[in-house]
Amino acid sequence: MKKMIFGVLAMAALVGCSTQPKFTISGQVEGVEKMYLMERVDGEFAVLDSVAVENGAFEMTGCAAEPKQLYISSQTALRGAAVAVRFFAEEGEIMLTKTEDDYVASGTPANDAVVAYGEVVGPLMAEYREATPERRAEIEVAYEAAQKEALEQNKDNLFGVQMLQSAAYGMAGAELKAAIESFTPEMQAAKLMQPIAEMAEKKIKTDVGQPYIDFEQADKEGTMVSLKSVIENPANKYVLVDFWASWCAPCMAEVPALKAAYDEYHKKGFEIFGVSLDNKKEAWEAAIKNKELNWLHVSDLQGWQNAAADLYGVRSIPANYLVECATGKIVGVGLRGEEVKAKVAEMLAE
Repeated sequence: MKKMIFGVLAMAALVGCSTQPKFTISGQVEGVEKMYLMERVDGEFAVLDSVAVENGAFEMTGCAAEPKQLYISSQTALRGAAVAVRFFAEEGEIMLTKTEDDYVASGTPANDAVVAYGEVVGPLMAEYREATPERRAEIEVAYEAAQKEALEQNKDNLFGVQMLQSAAYGMAGAELKAAIESFTPEMQAAKLMQPIAEMAEKKIKTDVGQPYIDFEQADKEGTMVSLKSVIENPANKYVLVDFWASWCAPCMAEVPALKAAYDEYHKKGFEIFGVSLDNKKEAWEAAIKNKELNWLHVSDLQGWQNAAADLYGVRSIPANYLVECATGKIVGVGLRGEEVKAKVAEMLAE
């Protein structure tokens, strides 16, 4: 039934495209008999069109009424396909060409931007594997600069939206909202931008200066514990709401800094309220025990569907929010490494 629905939707899209802006995608491919134009819908691929390859060449036309990401492939299953390229379907002529390593799409603004970005960051990534620690630090700076430049230069196409999607995790809500508003109206209305806009609205509610959002989840014994009860505990002056998981390597890398801050300032009023995005109770409990994480822990064991993480707009971990108990306001967001200890020390000194 789902395949039938996909087929109907694909046919309707092509019929409705007759009076709309269009794109063409064409190129030379090797050892291929047929090419498929596909869209990913709810995690599955729907075939929009297909064409036979003649003398190594193919050409297809599609609707560009709304720029979106599509796929061009030599088979309906991307895995193992001789040709499988994701591209931005925007008005114009898109060319599929073979490079030394793979096929690439170019010819329109977003697709050209992808190629240009790859030419900059590709060599950096290749060098990074064998680089010295000093050179790696330089490469990381160059990589970050390339990302920022790509974002700034592509606010009128979907590649820029894609770059913002990657950068959004590290942005405060107000900052992210301002970044969205710097894009062209067409890109602000694009479907790819909508989840980013939703993330911005959630992040705004947890920016520095905003009141904390209460929630309740179970501890290891199954007892429900609310954040409010921890904030209102007279023994606590500052509470770090820390989103983590046992399987998250960056989270585990933060453990020494968290333990150092906790050991030094817990008796002075600093508490950590750990919210795990695990979905296996055994793994969650083992990490707490083996890493000696001697603070408060809760989880609903729903992984990325954790209800508290959704409330706080958490899309990557580790993520944390430092709450001042006296005011109930968030005074720190995304503190990493020594920043936790330094921020708590600063706040307690006031």
